[in-house]
Amino acid sequence: MLATAMALGDRPGDDGAYIASWRQMVDVLAQAGPELRSSLRLAAVEQLVAARGGVPAHERRMTAASLAGRTRDMDVVMLFATDVPVVAAPLLARLELDNDGWRAAIPALPPASRNILRNRRDLPGAATELLARFASGDLALPASDGAAEAASSSVTQIRDLVDRIEAYRRRMPQGVPPEDESGDLSTGFEFETTTDGIIDWIDGAPREALVGLTIGDMAEIGCAGVDGQAAGAWRRRAPFRDARLLVDGVGATGGDWLISGAPLFNPRDGRFCGYRGTARRPETGERAGGASATAGIAPDSLRQLVHELRTPLNAIQGFAQMIDQQLLGPVAFGYRQRARAIVADTDRLTTLVDDLDTNARIDGGQMEADEAGQADVAAIAQTIVTEHRAVLSGRAVELHFADAAQPAVARAASKPVERMLARLISAASGVATPGETIDVAIAPSPRGIVFSVSRPISLAGRDERALLDPAYGPEGDWPDAPLLGLGFTLRLVARLAVQAGGSLKIRSERFELILPDVAATIDEKTGGPGRT
Repeated sequence: MLATAMALGDRPGDDGAYIASWRQMVDVLAQAGPELRSSLRLAAVEQLVAARGGVPAHERRMTAASLAGRTRDMDVVMLFATDVPVVAAPLLARLELDNDGWRAAIPALPPASRNILRNRRDLPGAATELLARFASGDLALPASDGAAEAASSSVTQIRDLVDRIEAYRRRMPQGVPPEDESGDLSTGFEFETTTDGIIDWIDGAPREALVGLTIGDMAEIGCAGVDGQAAGAWRRRAPFRDARLLVDGVGATGGDWLISGAPLFNPRDGRFCGYRGTARRPETGERAGGASATAGIAPDSLRQLVHELRTPLNAIQGFAQMIDQQLLGPVAFGYRQRARAIVADTDRLTTLVDDLDTNARIDGGQMEADEAGQADVAAIAQTIVTEHRAVLSGRAVELHFADAAQPAVARAASKPVERMLARLISAASGVATPGETIDVAIAPSPRGIVFSVSRPISLAGRDERALLDPAYGPEGDWPDAPLLGLGFTLRLVARLAVQAGGSLKIRSERFELILPDVAATIDEKTGGPGRT
């Protein structure tokens, strides 16, 4: 029967007969089992693979669906499982194999087929574990067509811009590093760590004061060690850039350093091997307590870089949205999840770029006063709290909002007020611990409208100077913390508040944003008693 079907399929004829013979070959092969001699089986499989391009995809899909759950013949399984996703899906959704069968099939499948299997929840442990080994490669978005080429170009642009920022910073006057008795100075070195985060190799500086320090734990203020940025990155096995390191002593390596590092993984088995990185001395404006996190870059130059960053960010975000919405064609669920994550990341990066631009305009004296307006602080706060609650629920952090008993309308434009409120809420909630509640409240006072956000436990005991340090970050893993650091965010809110005629106060238990009150202004003009 198989030989006859193969002969019919090999003859030129009408499309209907060609498709019928192809389906017949598949049926016979699926039923033949091990009794079929290997030479004929091999010839049949080769002919089916060569001929399937002439069978419409919907016909191949129907054939696959008719065999779903009924065959374990590996030749038939692989014929359809290696086809395009629309054909492979019905068979893979109901395919049942023993552990040996899964071990043989999964490595030979294309990434799209393995992603179809990842949507199943009834696979045996051996199959699930094997799929996990291929996850890093399968879930990377494929480079194809003009969209991927443009996205790759966008990533290259961002990398080039980061290098340009670094070049600007390195051209600025260097801070004076400590000096030992011989006059020799250490201005930079390379390092590696163990899997425990302990520095065990140094090149470019005396090793005695450095070997044995750890990047895995945050040091107490004034003590040797790293800040929360490096320690948090180590816990996530993530890269970090310009984290702060303090080394004891006044010799060639003593004093402040800025370190950058990246995790190392064994290419054979993916095991974490430690970190490799570099260290440099802080430049002018980069030391703790410096005036600005962007000191060392001319405002006009920074604004130009910010402008050039928007184009690749918008491109990457646009392509990710197209993938998520399947505008380029059907997309597996795993790819859509990755695309949504990229959209969320680009949203955060866009916020970062906006904040850098605003800070640069203030530094350059180019921040024009907003037109007189009236901002409903309560309504704006309610919207922001609602948006943040949805995100924070996954971290078991709650936001409690206490609205004002009477209207709270600020004499300021709505957009900057919205930015200040959003940055304060995200800064506090981003470093809150699971189970913690952040209190948000609005209350009128003789000073104006007071918008307050309670300080989370992670910031307990930190004074205003420590919190405003651009390099400060609380110890722990804080994925929702401000990307530019808590200090930068608080400084930006304070500067925006001054622009709006208000101020930011850092209290021991809360942050207070004070904005001018429209009602108080009206009372002053009319001679009324005002608010008490």
